[in-house]
Amino acid sequence: MDVKERRRGPDRLTRMLQGLVLVCWLGFMVLLSLYHFARPQTAYGFLVYGGVQVRSEWDPTYTPWLVYWLWGCCGLTLAVLLLDRKRSRRQEDAHRVHLAILLLILITSLLFYYVG
Repeated sequence: MDVKERRRGPDRLTRMLQGLVLVCWLGFMVLLSLYHFARPQTAYGFLVYGGVQVRSEWDPTYTPWLVYWLWGCCGLTLAVLLLDRKRSRRQEDAHRVHLAILLLILITSLLFYYVG
C-alpha cells in the first residue's frame, strides 16, 4: 500500500519554534558564563597563603543578571515546550526531550540559588 505524503514541510510557526529552541540553548550558554563570573570564588591553599583576596559571596554586579537570565530562559523554554505540544498532531512528531532537560536544569538552578 502506497501512502501519499501530504505534508509540505515546516511552516512559519514551526521555523519560529526551531529558532526559539536555538535562542533557549544560546541563553543557557550565556548563563554558564554569567555563573562563572557571579559565583563565589574558591579559596585554594596557595591563594590563602599568598595573601590573595578571594570573594566568598556572590558578585552583586553579575548576580541579578544571572537570576533574570535564569527566569527568562525558563519562561522561554516553557513557552516553546507548550507551543510545541499544542502544535504537534501526530505520534511521530518530535517531543523535544532536550528542552524538558534544559527546563529541569534551569528550575534546579533557580532552586539552588533561592534555597542555598
